[in-house]
Amino acid sequence: MTTYHHSFKKWVPRWLMIVAIFATMVPVGIGLGVYLAGTTSAMSYYNADAYDIRFSIVLYYLSIAAAFPFEKVISSKFRTKPYLTTSCILFIFINLILYNTQSLGTLLVLRFLSGALSNAFIGTLFTLIFQQFHSQRSRVLSYGILYGTLLGSVPLSYLIDAYVFTTYNFNLVFLLMIFACIPGFILLFVCLKDNIDLRREKTAISARVDWPSYVLYAAALTLSAYILCYGQYYNWFTSLHIILATIVFVIFLMLYFFRQLKLKTPFVNLDIYKSRNFRIGMLMLLVFYFAKGDTSVSYGFFNTAINLDVYHRAYVMTINGVGVFSGALLTARFLLTGTRIRLIWLTGFASLLFFHIYMLFIFGSQAETSDLLLPLFFQGFGNGTLMLSIVIFYATAVPTEIAFSASATGISYRFFTFTASMALVTFMGLRQQSIHYNDYGKELVNTNPEVAHHVATYQQTLLDRGASTLQATAGASRQLGAAVRAQTNLLYARDYYIYMSAFIFLTMLAIALIPHFHYHLRKISDKLTPI
Repeated sequence: MTTYHHSFKKWVPRWLMIVAIFATMVPVGIGLGVYLAGTTSAMSYYNADAYDIRFSIVLYYLSIAAAFPFEKVISSKFRTKPYLTTSCILFIFINLILYNTQSLGTLLVLRFLSGALSNAFIGTLFTLIFQQFHSQRSRVLSYGILYGTLLGSVPLSYLIDAYVFTTYNFNLVFLLMIFACIPGFILLFVCLKDNIDLRREKTAISARVDWPSYVLYAAALTLSAYILCYGQYYNWFTSLHIILATIVFVIFLMLYFFRQLKLKTPFVNLDIYKSRNFRIGMLMLLVFYFAKGDTSVSYGFFNTAINLDVYHRAYVMTINGVGVFSGALLTARFLLTGTRIRLIWLTGFASLLFFHIYMLFIFGSQAETSDLLLPLFFQGFGNGTLMLSIVIFYATAVPTEIAFSASATGISYRFFTFTASMALVTFMGLRQQSIHYNDYGKELVNTNPEVAHHVATYQQTLLDRGASTLQATAGASRQLGAAVRAQTNLLYARDYYIYMSAFIFLTMLAIALIPHFHYHLRKISDKLTPI
């Protein structure tokens, strides 16, 4: 028997509480990148290009960010069980529609609605996790479990994608989302007390829903996502299309901020920016998302040099999830023991630096699958360490009465930087691969005996397999082109990891030295200031 607060029924043991919470939370985390590894299948199913599919993934994230403060008021008007039940029914209904449609427009609209709806689960589950620990430790451990689960569930989505998209139609993924959601929800519903009421602020029951602020906020975030996702497609600001979208984005954002300054009860309290530590936290969040390492850069290497199929690549990525959980849980432990935050940040960035440098050595050797396990673990470890420590840092940097606004703003920053880092990878990929491809083209145009030898080898191999002379000549050209593309992809990945390694090293240097510079500058200033 357990007496852990009063949200769960008396007969429910603590281990069953945790199982119910996790079983409900994991589908929400998977929903973010549920078809991240199935972009090709999604493109074929919706007759769309990669930019459209990427935008549909980002829409889920931005909708969570936009609706997070909005959902706080909505949830305060309903009791917990009816609210959760309605949310789950809507979640199932949305995924049923997605399962039965091939319309890209419907996908975009319903992905946005799914993101907003997922806040109902996130808010409730976070409160339930919060209750499971002693009050002095609850915030750290709750954040650790929440973000560890959400980040760690992304590698799990790669495993789902591997089995779905190689065997079934793309739309089956939405049916799996339904079956993944139902068991956890039923278990949670049975375990929770019938009269449970987790409304975080019961005084807000009569509060008005601020629709104008929500619309302005969501519109600004959607436009920012559109600019970042389609900027490369339209060649950025050489396109009138992107320029107009940017102007409208700035207008919506300014209207949103002006409205918050005028409201007595703002949608997001802008007083959070008065805190120096909150501003530092947002800066660290931006730096972290750019530095955390994009494993998609290495996928070409995984496929060509190591010959990993989608199944083995998914299995290898599970070690990344183990690293995320390890980093989050160890960081929670160190935070509770009072370890200095700068040391934790240096540890996290050192893990990411190790990942990038190690990958550079793998590119230059005959790598095996086992060689990938260590760097992927450290990449996940760095992500878990930095995410939790940065979130705790900025969430505790403001007074308790506006802490919710800090959390809501942090989600928006995470969405924006996640999308911006994705755009940066796309931009660097096209730019660097084009540079290396042109360099190879100059060598291939000239009479190069090594190139002629490779072409002759390709031709002879095809002739030995029964191809005609004409077929062997054409096939040799295609194989040479494929070899050049594979090599340019490796060179681009090398460039990316070199640049990121330098960026992370400079970040670590700044974390280690800037506080000392600030201290000495203050001493100098005190001496120069007349008394």
